[in-house]
Amino acid sequence: MSSKNRLIVALVLSHILLFLSFFLLNDIFWPLFTVSLLLLGSFSFRHVKWRKLSFAQLIIGIGSGGLLYLIFYVGKVMMLYIFPQSITQVEALYQLVAPDQTWHYYSLILIIIPGEELFWRGFVQTQLRTIHIKYPILLAALLYMSAHIYAGAFLLLIAAVLAGIVWGYLYNRTENMIVPLLSHLVFDLFLLVFFPLL
Repeated sequence: MSSKNRLIVALVLSHILLFLSFFLLNDIFWPLFTVSLLLLGSFSFRHVKWRKLSFAQLIIGIGSGGLLYLIFYVGKVMMLYIFPQSITQVEALYQLVAPDQTWHYYSLILIIIPGEELFWRGFVQTQLRTIHIKYPILLAALLYMSAHIYAGAFLLLIAAVLAGIVWGYLYNRTENMIVPLLSHLVFDLFLLVFFPLL
């Protein structure tokens, strides 16, 4: 199978899995989303670049995750000031995706965050570069955003595309999956665990 066809099949599969997780079968969101990211991450693993993490990369990973959270905090405050009705979308999204059982935290850290990075940055972005698509970081971030449309939250779409650009840039710049993984982990822990935006 060609790189282009492999990419198309993988993107269709990702949309099906996220449609089921966020929309059609969201009453079993956590088990289904966990299995979905386990499948996508496992499929992508061999396409990923890993290197030993330098101290500078450690700081960049942690710092970028924290900075992204601050940007989104300010953005949420501004959005709710301009569009106060969007609070219902944020509340519904948190009710769906916020971990509330012990195994959810393990799933988030060990499967969901790595799975997203392995698939969207390690596989999709790499395949876009392989087939010589212009602006692979931006296109990968837009594709990442598109797969979150089923959650029905406009703020999530903005978060996905902006964070996707940052994580895609980090992966492209360092050629080390650990850096965007670390950034994503810090961002999600702040967003979903330590300092939720509600």
